[in-house]
Amino acid sequence: MTEQAIASVLKAATDRLAAAGIVTARLDAEILLSHVLKLPRLRLYTEQGRALEADEAEAFEALLVRREKGEPVAYLTGSQEFWSLEFKVSPETLIPRPDTETLVEVVTKYAQAPRHILDLGTGTGCILLSILSEYPQAHGLGVDLMPGAVMLAAENADQLGLAGRAVFKTSDWFSDVQAPEGGFDVIVSNPPYIPSADIGGLMADVRDYEPMSALDGGPDGLAPYKLIAAEAPAYLAGGGLLAVEVGIGQADDVAAILAASGYVDIVITPDLGGINRVVSGKKTP
Repeated sequence: MTEQAIASVLKAATDRLAAAGIVTARLDAEILLSHVLKLPRLRLYTEQGRALEADEAEAFEALLVRREKGEPVAYLTGSQEFWSLEFKVSPETLIPRPDTETLVEVVTKYAQAPRHILDLGTGTGCILLSILSEYPQAHGLGVDLMPGAVMLAAENADQLGLAGRAVFKTSDWFSDVQAPEGGFDVIVSNPPYIPSADIGGLMADVRDYEPMSALDGGPDGLAPYKLIAAEAPAYLAGGGLLAVEVGIGQADDVAAILAASGYVDIVITPDLGGINRVVSGKKTP
């Protein structure tokens, strides 16, 4: 076994990332090396004695240096799994997180065979495209303020074979949205919800690398919910579902915002970690 064999390279990389304060040091090292070698992570263990080629070692070292500085793994590899689907990501989009899958689960639980879906602040398109993968009859519109995000979401739709049922466009919330006849059956959003004063306390790999427009929710973190709750009824079908992701400790406040705006059947749904993650309600029929 040489110094450049997979096993020793992984150990050294793990030690370096751990020293840099990366909590997921071993996992990150495995993901980055798998990406460079174009191998499934399991193969790293079945081929531990394989020596890296010079160009592979150089490419891995470059990624390792960037990760040591805090750059998220998903931006380094350019992809992230969500809802068992693979999505391209870029620094113009929030990285899809497992907690957000709760939003997809809520739609599959409470929406009745939706035909038209709107995703506000679509980012990579992961929420809308995951929902469309569950409803072959449905069509969706995803909007985002960032043109780069809109382009990336369209690429993801094409990559997943969903381009024929998904449209993405640049819009500041509802500003350039036209509802289909009868309205949208579902409106979803994972809006920015971090209170402005809390941004500085976020983990560095979030604060320094992910787009601020997808994080900052105003002074109390609730500004986007107030806007969405107030404007969504004009775009929702009767009985249509509105479902939004919320931050820790915000669920009751957001539920109250929906109730004050006239929504019914309001439900708070926890994520797998037990944190109240999604608030949903329906427009009166």
